[in-house]
Amino acid sequence: MIFEFDISESESLVSIRVEGTGDFQKGVESVLAIANDARFKNGFNVLVDLCNLNYHPSLEELRTFADVLISLKDRCTGKTALVVSNFFHYGFGKVLSGFLELAGIKMQVFRDTLEAIQWFKD
Repeated sequence: MIFEFDISESESLVSIRVEGTGDFQKGVESVLAIANDARFKNGFNVLVDLCNLNYHPSLEELRTFADVLISLKDRCTGKTALVVSNFFHYGFGKVLSGFLELAGIKMQVFRDTLEAIQWFKD
């Protein structure tokens, strides 16, 4: 699995790209590393490109991942946009965003990067 990220302090944006065969544990570790990166600031928006990810998480993995994100809620108060390329990931993204919405975290799923970026500005 390829997990790359860039933190743009000038844009208050974290861009993440995940490709290849998914690895749940590596994904969790990578998210925690970003949240603890000195350049990451509270209020930054997060843009996650999952368009080339080959991974079908279980509902249990989604719930566990949601719990990890909820544990970071006070550190990560910006919006998070997931950009996906298929119906399966779109559906699972909606389930994940539902879990997070209940905790007060703003996450949306998109099929287009430009729409996601516009949502950050709205």
